[in-house]
Amino acid sequence: MDEVKLERLTDPQGTTLKVSGGVTICEARDFREALLAALEEAPELRLDVSELTGIDLTGMQLLCAAHQSARRRGKELRVYDGGNATFREAAKGAGFQRHSGCPQDRACSCIWVRGES
Repeated sequence: MDEVKLERLTDPQGTTLKVSGGVTICEARDFREALLAALEEAPELRLDVSELTGIDLTGMQLLCAAHQSARRRGKELRVYDGGNATFREAAKGAGFQRHSGCPQDRACSCIWVRGES
């Protein structure tokens, strides 16, 4: 798996955290810190995983936790995968793809249900 690269971009349309390379338990701390920092500064965060080359269960759990944290703060986290088969297959294989959100997702905003493509 490639080394993870986290790049925060801000433009008139908002803030994007671009993740490329692989996100595993080894990168969990850096990934978590980048997610929290970006969410702290932006009311809406777009997470671009279109260049992700791998993600393990820890990375997916961090995405769920970030989404829940954003919702509690009245913020929005959207995932853009650009059709990334690696990301989609990892989510499906780990049982993250859903037809409805988790019980805490009363706003129907689950990133695994309606994620951008």
